[in-house]
Amino acid sequence: MSAFSRLWHRAPLWRLSFFGMIAFSGLTVLYPPHWLLKLYPPLNKLAHHVAAPPADETTGPPSGDTGKGAPTGGDSVQAAAPPIDATLTDILPFAGHQLPLPAGVWHPVLTDQAGPHGEINSNVLVRTDRGVVTGVIIARSTNASISATEADNIAAPCHDDRYTFRRQLAAPPGSAQCVATDVVYVDHDEVSAASDVNWAFRRLKVLGFPMPFVLAQALWVHMVRATDGGINFEAVSIALSPAEPGSAKLNTTPADWTPQGIGQSPFAGRFMNSVNNWILSWAPVLLAGHEGRLQPMADGQLRPGAVDPAWHGSAGRIP
Repeated sequence: MSAFSRLWHRAPLWRLSFFGMIAFSGLTVLYPPHWLLKLYPPLNKLAHHVAAPPADETTGPPSGDTGKGAPTGGDSVQAAAPPIDATLTDILPFAGHQLPLPAGVWHPVLTDQAGPHGEINSNVLVRTDRGVVTGVIIARSTNASISATEADNIAAPCHDDRYTFRRQLAAPPGSAQCVATDVVYVDHDEVSAASDVNWAFRRLKVLGFPMPFVLAQALWVHMVRATDGGINFEAVSIALSPAEPGSAKLNTTPADWTPQGIGQSPFAGRFMNSVNNWILSWAPVLLAGHEGRLQPMADGQLRPGAVDPAWHGSAGRIP
Protein backbone atom coordinates (compact mmCIF):
# COMPACT_ATOMS: atom_id res chain seq x y z
CA MET A 1 0.00 0.00 0.00
CA SER A 2 1.45 3.37 -1.01
CA ALA A 3 1.93 6.28 1.37
CA PHE A 4 -0.91 8.16 -0.37
CA SER A 5 -3.29 5.22 0.09
CA ARG A 6 -2.40 4.89 3.79
CA LEU A 7 -2.93 8.61 4.28
CA TRP A 8 -6.24 8.43 2.43
CA HIS A 9 -7.59 5.66 4.67
CA ARG A 10 -6.18 6.84 8.00
CA ALA A 11 -6.64 10.64 7.80
CA PRO A 12 -10.30 11.67 7.35
CA LEU A 13 -9.51 15.35 8.03
CA TRP A 14 -6.91 15.25 5.25
CA ARG A 15 -9.52 13.80 2.88
CA LEU A 16 -11.95 16.56 3.84
CA SER A 17 -9.26 19.20 3.24
CA PHE A 18 -8.45 17.66 -0.14
CA PHE A 19 -12.08 17.82 -1.31
CA GLY A 20 -12.44 21.33 0.13
CA MET A 21 -9.39 22.49 -1.80
CA ILE A 22 -10.96 21.29 -5.07
CA ALA A 23 -14.34 22.84 -4.29
CA PHE A 24 -13.00 26.23 -3.22
CA SER A 25 -10.60 26.36 -6.16
CA GLY A 26 -13.60 25.96 -8.45
CA LEU A 27 -15.50 28.72 -6.66
CA THR A 28 -12.49 31.02 -6.94
CA VAL A 29 -12.42 30.53 -10.71
CA LEU A 30 -16.17 31.17 -11.07
CA TYR A 31 -16.31 34.09 -8.62
CA PRO A 32 -12.80 35.58 -8.59
CA PRO A 33 -11.97 38.68 -6.52
CA HIS A 34 -11.16 41.90 -8.38
CA TRP A 35 -7.41 41.65 -7.70
CA LEU A 36 -7.30 38.15 -9.22
CA LEU A 37 -9.14 39.30 -12.36
CA LYS A 38 -6.61 42.10 -12.72
CA LEU A 39 -3.71 39.70 -12.18
CA TYR A 40 -5.06 37.09 -14.62
CA PRO A 41 -7.60 38.68 -17.07
CA PRO A 42 -8.49 35.40 -18.90
CA LEU A 43 -10.60 34.49 -15.84
CA ASN A 44 -13.13 37.05 -17.11
CA LYS A 45 -14.21 34.51 -19.72
CA LEU A 46 -15.42 32.24 -16.92
CA ALA A 47 -16.60 34.89 -14.44
CA HIS A 48 -19.95 36.06 -15.71
CA HIS A 49 -21.69 36.81 -12.41
CA VAL A 50 -19.57 38.95 -10.16
CA ALA A 51 -21.15 41.24 -7.59
CA ALA A 52 -20.32 44.92 -7.70
CA PRO A 53 -18.32 46.33 -4.79
CA PRO A 54 -20.29 47.79 -1.88
CA ALA A 55 -21.28 51.43 -2.08
CA ASP A 56 -19.05 52.53 0.80
CA GLU A 57 -15.94 51.63 -1.23
CA THR A 58 -16.47 54.55 -3.62
CA THR A 59 -16.05 58.27 -3.35
CA GLY A 60 -16.93 61.16 -5.63
CA PRO A 61 -19.79 63.52 -6.51
CA PRO A 62 -23.31 62.37 -5.58
CA SER A 63 -24.42 60.71 -8.80
CA GLY A 64 -25.64 57.49 -10.34
CA ASP A 65 -24.29 58.13 -13.81
CA THR A 66 -20.78 59.08 -14.88
CA GLY A 67 -21.06 62.62 -13.59
CA LYS A 68 -22.94 64.88 -11.20
CA GLY A 69 -26.37 65.00 -9.74
CA ALA A 70 -28.16 61.92 -11.14
CA PRO A 71 -29.69 59.07 -9.12
CA THR A 72 -27.33 56.87 -7.19
CA GLY A 73 -27.35 53.13 -7.43
CA GLY A 74 -28.50 52.81 -3.82
CA ASP A 75 -28.44 49.54 -1.93
CA SER A 76 -27.40 46.92 -4.45
CA VAL A 77 -29.66 43.88 -4.39
CA GLN A 78 -28.30 41.94 -7.33
CA ALA A 79 -25.49 42.70 -9.77
CA ALA A 80 -24.18 40.62 -12.66
CA ALA A 81 -21.52 40.94 -15.35
CA PRO A 82 -22.95 39.35 -18.52
CA PRO A 83 -20.69 38.01 -21.29
CA ILE A 84 -19.29 41.16 -22.84
CA ASP A 85 -19.22 39.64 -26.32
CA ALA A 86 -23.05 39.60 -26.42
CA THR A 87 -24.34 42.06 -29.04
CA LEU A 88 -27.22 44.54 -28.77
CA THR A 89 -28.64 46.85 -31.44
CA ASP A 90 -31.63 49.12 -32.07
CA ILE A 91 -33.90 48.46 -29.04
CA LEU A 92 -33.15 46.92 -25.65
CA PRO A 93 -36.12 45.80 -23.48
CA PHE A 94 -35.45 47.50 -20.17
CA ALA A 95 -37.49 47.54 -16.94
CA GLY A 96 -40.78 47.22 -18.79
CA HIS A 97 -39.84 49.90 -21.34
CA GLN A 98 -37.85 50.16 -24.57
CA LEU A 99 -34.34 51.61 -24.49
CA PRO A 100 -33.41 52.83 -27.99
CA LEU A 101 -29.70 52.39 -28.70
CA PRO A 102 -27.62 54.83 -30.73
CA ALA A 103 -25.93 53.60 -33.90
CA GLY A 104 -23.58 50.65 -33.71
CA VAL A 105 -23.28 47.40 -31.81
CA TRP A 106 -23.48 47.68 -28.03
CA HIS A 107 -22.31 45.15 -25.44
CA PRO A 108 -23.49 44.58 -21.86
CA VAL A 109 -20.97 45.43 -19.14
CA LEU A 110 -23.09 45.28 -15.98
CA THR A 111 -26.69 44.80 -14.90
CA ASP A 112 -27.83 45.79 -11.43
CA GLN A 113 -30.94 45.99 -9.28
CA ALA A 114 -30.76 48.46 -6.41
CA GLY A 115 -32.83 50.29 -3.85
CA PRO A 116 -34.26 49.13 -0.50
CA HIS A 117 -36.56 46.68 -2.30
CA GLY A 118 -34.87 46.44 -5.69
CA GLU A 119 -36.96 49.24 -7.22
CA ILE A 120 -34.21 50.54 -9.53
CA ASN A 121 -32.90 48.58 -12.51
CA SER A 122 -29.58 49.57 -14.10
CA ASN A 123 -27.78 48.58 -17.28
CA VAL A 124 -24.30 49.61 -18.40
CA LEU A 125 -23.45 49.10 -22.08
CA VAL A 126 -20.34 49.82 -24.15
CA ARG A 127 -19.66 50.43 -27.84
CA THR A 128 -16.23 50.12 -29.42
CA ASP A 129 -14.51 51.00 -32.68
CA ARG A 130 -11.48 48.87 -33.53
CA GLY A 131 -11.28 47.87 -29.88
CA VAL A 132 -11.41 51.43 -28.53
CA VAL A 133 -14.37 52.63 -26.44
CA THR A 134 -16.53 55.16 -28.32
CA GLY A 135 -19.57 55.17 -26.05
CA VAL A 136 -20.89 54.04 -22.67
CA ILE A 137 -24.59 53.99 -21.78
CA ILE A 138 -25.73 53.99 -18.16
CA ALA A 139 -29.49 53.51 -17.96
CA ARG A 140 -31.59 53.43 -14.80
CA SER A 141 -35.32 52.92 -14.47
CA THR A 142 -37.77 52.13 -11.70
CA ASN A 143 -39.88 48.99 -11.67
CA ALA A 144 -41.86 50.38 -8.71
CA SER A 145 -42.33 53.95 -7.55
CA ILE A 146 -39.97 55.65 -5.13
CA SER A 147 -40.72 58.50 -2.74
CA ALA A 148 -40.67 62.10 -3.92
CA THR A 149 -37.80 62.75 -1.51
CA GLU A 150 -35.71 60.03 -3.12
CA ALA A 151 -36.58 61.43 -6.54
CA ASP A 152 -35.27 64.92 -5.74
CA ASN A 153 -31.74 63.90 -6.67
CA ILE A 154 -32.91 62.54 -10.02
CA ALA A 155 -33.98 65.95 -11.28
CA ALA A 156 -30.85 67.68 -9.96
CA PRO A 157 -29.06 67.78 -13.36
CA CYS A 158 -31.93 69.86 -14.74
CA HIS A 159 -31.01 72.63 -12.28
CA ASP A 160 -27.29 71.99 -11.64
CA ASP A 161 -25.09 74.90 -12.76
CA ARG A 162 -22.12 72.53 -13.00
CA TYR A 163 -23.58 71.05 -16.19
CA THR A 164 -22.39 72.90 -19.28
CA PHE A 165 -25.81 72.67 -20.95
CA ARG A 166 -29.27 71.84 -19.62
CA ARG A 167 -32.81 72.29 -20.85
CA GLN A 168 -36.33 71.47 -19.69
CA LEU A 169 -38.36 69.76 -22.41
CA ALA A 170 -42.08 69.49 -23.00
CA ALA A 171 -43.57 66.41 -21.37
CA PRO A 172 -46.98 64.72 -21.09
CA PRO A 173 -49.22 65.80 -18.17
CA GLY A 174 -48.06 64.49 -14.81
CA SER A 175 -44.46 64.09 -15.97
CA ALA A 176 -41.26 66.10 -16.42
CA GLN A 177 -38.41 65.74 -18.88
CA CYS A 178 -35.00 67.37 -19.22
CA VAL A 179 -31.60 66.95 -20.87
CA ALA A 180 -28.17 68.05 -19.74
CA THR A 181 -24.58 67.63 -20.92
CA ASP A 182 -21.22 67.68 -19.20
CA VAL A 183 -17.85 65.93 -19.34
CA VAL A 184 -16.56 63.06 -17.20
CA TYR A 185 -12.91 62.22 -16.63
CA VAL A 186 -12.31 58.47 -16.76
CA ASP A 187 -8.53 58.30 -16.26
CA HIS A 188 -8.85 57.47 -12.55
CA ASP A 189 -10.44 54.68 -10.52
CA GLU A 190 -13.40 56.62 -9.13
CA VAL A 191 -15.46 57.78 -12.09
CA SER A 192 -18.67 58.14 -10.08
CA ALA A 193 -20.10 57.97 -6.57
CA ALA A 194 -22.15 54.97 -7.71
CA SER A 195 -20.37 51.70 -7.03
CA ASP A 196 -21.88 49.90 -10.01
CA VAL A 197 -20.65 52.57 -12.44
CA ASN A 198 -17.13 52.44 -11.00
CA TRP A 199 -17.18 48.65 -11.19
CA ALA A 200 -18.30 48.77 -14.85
CA PHE A 201 -15.48 51.12 -15.84
CA ARG A 202 -12.97 49.02 -13.91
CA ARG A 203 -14.18 45.94 -15.78
CA LEU A 204 -13.61 47.67 -19.12
CA LYS A 205 -10.09 48.67 -18.08
CA VAL A 206 -9.26 45.19 -16.78
CA LEU A 207 -10.47 43.70 -20.06
CA GLY A 208 -8.08 46.01 -21.90
CA PHE A 209 -10.43 48.45 -23.65
CA PRO A 210 -8.67 51.80 -24.12
CA MET A 211 -10.63 55.04 -23.85
CA PRO A 212 -9.72 58.74 -23.89
CA PHE A 213 -9.15 60.53 -20.60
CA VAL A 214 -12.43 62.42 -21.00
CA LEU A 215 -15.88 61.55 -22.35
CA ALA A 216 -18.69 63.95 -23.21
CA GLN A 217 -21.78 63.00 -21.25
CA ALA A 218 -25.36 63.53 -22.44
CA LEU A 219 -28.10 62.89 -19.87
CA TRP A 220 -31.84 62.47 -20.36
CA VAL A 221 -34.18 62.32 -17.36
CA HIS A 222 -37.90 61.54 -17.40
CA MET A 223 -40.08 61.43 -14.28
CA VAL A 224 -43.74 60.46 -13.91
CA ARG A 225 -45.94 60.80 -10.83
CA ALA A 226 -47.33 57.39 -9.86
CA THR A 227 -50.89 56.71 -8.73
CA ASP A 228 -49.60 55.95 -5.21
CA GLY A 229 -48.12 59.44 -4.95
CA GLY A 230 -44.56 58.27 -5.56
CA ILE A 231 -42.32 58.87 -8.57
CA ASN A 232 -41.30 56.60 -11.44
CA PHE A 233 -38.28 57.64 -13.47
CA GLU A 234 -35.93 56.71 -16.26
CA ALA A 235 -32.48 58.31 -16.52
CA VAL A 236 -30.16 57.57 -19.44
CA SER A 237 -26.58 58.81 -19.50
CA ILE A 238 -24.66 58.42 -22.77
CA ALA A 239 -20.92 59.09 -22.54
CA LEU A 240 -19.30 59.70 -25.94
CA SER A 241 -15.66 59.71 -27.01
CA PRO A 242 -14.33 62.85 -28.71
CA ALA A 243 -11.27 60.96 -30.02
CA GLU A 244 -10.54 60.17 -33.64
CA PRO A 245 -11.78 56.82 -35.07
CA GLY A 246 -9.91 53.84 -33.64
CA SER A 247 -7.90 56.01 -31.24
CA ALA A 248 -8.02 56.95 -27.57
CA LYS A 249 -5.63 59.90 -27.97
CA LEU A 250 -6.76 63.51 -27.78
CA ASN A 251 -4.83 66.60 -28.82
CA THR A 252 -6.46 68.55 -26.03
CA THR A 253 -5.68 68.97 -22.34
CA PRO A 254 -7.98 68.38 -19.36
CA ALA A 255 -8.25 72.16 -19.00
CA ASP A 256 -9.81 72.37 -22.47
CA TRP A 257 -12.81 70.42 -21.17
CA THR A 258 -13.62 72.63 -18.19
CA PRO A 259 -16.59 75.02 -18.57
CA GLN A 260 -14.13 77.84 -19.25
CA GLY A 261 -11.94 75.74 -21.54
CA ILE A 262 -14.85 74.56 -23.69
CA GLY A 263 -15.53 78.20 -24.55
CA GLN A 264 -11.91 78.74 -25.59
CA SER A 265 -10.95 75.42 -27.21
CA PRO A 266 -12.36 75.21 -30.77
CA PHE A 267 -12.28 71.40 -30.81
CA ALA A 268 -13.87 70.89 -27.37
CA GLY A 269 -16.42 73.59 -28.07
CA ARG A 270 -17.48 72.09 -31.42
CA PHE A 271 -17.74 68.57 -29.99
CA MET A 272 -19.80 69.61 -26.96
CA ASN A 273 -22.08 71.69 -29.18
CA SER A 274 -22.66 68.64 -31.40
CA VAL A 275 -23.48 66.56 -28.29
CA ASN A 276 -25.93 69.24 -27.11
CA ASN A 277 -27.73 69.23 -30.46
CA TRP A 278 -27.72 65.45 -30.68
CA ILE A 279 -29.28 64.79 -27.26
CA LEU A 280 -32.04 67.29 -28.07
CA SER A 281 -32.85 65.29 -31.21
CA TRP A 282 -32.51 61.91 -29.42
CA ALA A 283 -34.69 62.84 -26.42
CA PRO A 284 -38.01 62.32 -28.29
CA VAL A 285 -36.82 58.84 -29.29
CA LEU A 286 -35.95 58.04 -25.66
CA LEU A 287 -39.40 59.25 -24.59
CA ALA A 288 -41.08 57.13 -27.27
CA GLY A 289 -39.13 54.13 -25.99
CA HIS A 290 -40.16 54.82 -22.41
CA GLU A 291 -43.78 54.83 -23.57
CA GLY A 292 -43.31 51.66 -25.63
CA ARG A 293 -44.07 53.29 -29.00
CA LEU A 294 -40.96 52.23 -30.95
CA GLN A 295 -40.99 49.71 -33.79
CA PRO A 296 -37.85 47.69 -34.64
CA MET A 297 -35.83 48.96 -37.59
CA ALA A 298 -35.21 46.76 -40.61
CA ASP A 299 -31.85 45.00 -40.72
CA GLY A 300 -29.09 47.39 -41.74
CA GLN A 301 -31.26 50.48 -41.21
CA LEU A 302 -30.45 53.13 -38.61
CA ARG A 303 -33.16 54.79 -36.57
CA PRO A 304 -33.50 58.53 -37.31
CA GLY A 305 -31.35 60.44 -34.85
CA ALA A 306 -29.30 57.37 -33.87
CA VAL A 307 -26.04 58.69 -35.35
CA ASP A 308 -24.32 60.35 -32.39
CA PRO A 309 -21.17 62.53 -32.58
CA ALA A 310 -18.89 59.62 -31.58
CA TRP A 311 -20.23 57.18 -34.21
CA HIS A 312 -17.70 56.51 -36.98
CA GLY A 313 -19.62 53.96 -38.99
CA SER A 314 -17.76 50.86 -37.81
CA ALA A 315 -19.61 47.74 -36.69
CA GLY A 316 -18.07 47.97 -33.25
CA ARG A 317 -18.11 44.24 -32.46
CA ILE A 318 -15.87 42.90 -29.72
CA PRO A 319 -12.93 41.13 -31.44
